[in-house]
Amino acid sequence: MTELTISPEESTPAESKSNILNDVLQRPFIASLHLDWEKAIYLLFIIIAILSRFWGLGDRVMSHDESLHTQFSYQYYDGQGYNHTPLMHGPFLFHITSLSYWLFGASDFSARLPIAIFGIILILIPYFLRSWIGRIGALFASFFFLISPYVTYYSRYIRHDVYVIMWALIIFIAIWYYFRERKDKYLYWFGAGLALMFATKEVAFIYVAIFGSYLIIRLLVKLWHAPWFRNNLVQIRTPMLVVLAGLIIVGIGLAGQRAATKAPETAETTATTEGFAADPNAEPTDTAETENQGNLETIMRWSQIIGIGVLGLGLFLTIRAMRPELDEYPEFDLIILFTTLILPMVSPLLTTIAGWNPRDYNLNQCILDGQETMSSLSILFARMGNATCWESYFQSGIVRSGFFLMIALIISILLGLWWNRRRWLIIAVIFYAFFTLLYTSMFTNMGGFTSGIIGSLGYWLEQQAVQRGSQPIFYYLIVVPFYEFLPLIFSILAVRLWTQKKNTNEVLGYWVILLLLMFLLFSFANWVYINTIGDPNS
Repeated sequence: MTELTISPEESTPAESKSNILNDVLQRPFIASLHLDWEKAIYLLFIIIAILSRFWGLGDRVMSHDESLHTQFSYQYYDGQGYNHTPLMHGPFLFHITSLSYWLFGASDFSARLPIAIFGIILILIPYFLRSWIGRIGALFASFFFLISPYVTYYSRYIRHDVYVIMWALIIFIAIWYYFRERKDKYLYWFGAGLALMFATKEVAFIYVAIFGSYLIIRLLVKLWHAPWFRNNLVQIRTPMLVVLAGLIIVGIGLAGQRAATKAPETAETTATTEGFAADPNAEPTDTAETENQGNLETIMRWSQIIGIGVLGLGLFLTIRAMRPELDEYPEFDLIILFTTLILPMVSPLLTTIAGWNPRDYNLNQCILDGQETMSSLSILFARMGNATCWESYFQSGIVRSGFFLMIALIISILLGLWWNRRRWLIIAVIFYAFFTLLYTSMFTNMGGFTSGIIGSLGYWLEQQAVQRGSQPIFYYLIVVPFYEFLPLIFSILAVRLWTQKKNTNEVLGYWVILLLLMFLLFSFANWVYINTIGDPNS
């Protein structure tokens, strides 16, 4: 009787943990994974991706581009340092490849290992877009990434393409999550993705144009349907007149510059087509007329810059007149971030418009008579009081580029602080932390910051006149249907469905169509560059 009434002894903590482990081990493996069909398909995609990305990864001989990328990555890994040059695009590839060398040793396989890993991760990215494109749509997007000839090939090839696609998708996802929840953490992801995208490849400027233009159009549509906006159009009448004035000044500057350069170019072309270097019977050229044409061209160039400034001022006054109502729109936050973070990197465009070379990093030196016998302090004061030294200094290429860079930086900082001091400072720190660490090669090449923020766009502006590759304007009309016919077919069907039922996701349609147009018209930029901005070296 007493044995029945005795309570059992309580189990010790060690016994409790042992019982829990036993229960876990006794559960069916598949049941513990909670593996539904969706996750099973993603798991199958991962297995196929691992096989297709890693099989024989180190067997193929390095191509020309790969040989350059591996050479500079190996030098960085070997302690010889890495100096950024826009010719090789951004520094991210070289850092992650040298890290792979350090972890796994230098080999063809370890050189291609990071890009293969990113190629596998890329397949899973559409999973985070299920709320907008649906579970089936996300699976199809992942499937297209899996079988895409371009993505598969460049997931086994040391280039920047897969990396920059990854960062662009992170930015895209961060934008849409911010639309839905408006949490600061998505802006932090946005800033990190933007920095890494610009630290990877200059095609980031095209992605920014696509994303930014969509945000602007989306915001304008929302504003037009907002009652408060239509009731307060009078408040933005004056700022919009300033915007119009800026556009007119820019247009006059462009037309005047082309008119100023047209006559000398026509004369030179006529002489060369007739086969003569010069007409021996012609009257001497009037140098005063040539100087006047040069002065007129300079005035027209600076008119464009002034017009851009007036345009920017008008846009700011317009935005200020609509606050605080604009703060209710997430598109406004993202447009401000795009503008403030990218504006300093667009400053080389102003340098080029002014007729200067944004990739001229030289700093002119002023040599004084008898400075060999002078002390350093005496030389400093003598140069400060010498007008010729000041003129030489301000004609230095790095000073000219730095002038526009400093203006862009100041405007970016002031605009960001005006928008939201705390949030902008955090996002700017995230952006410039990634940007500075990579472009300076972990602070071992401080000049890399200048070559990254100025030289990247400056170099590729010059390449518009070179036409590297010499692809015709219809190049992508041939390549895309040949290699990526499935996404093209479904994109055309989606556009047709949207025109019929108006229920297809407009975002993806806008992105696909504008991306194709961007690349189709990329060769046309050469004509625009030569005929409007001109060659800064000429």
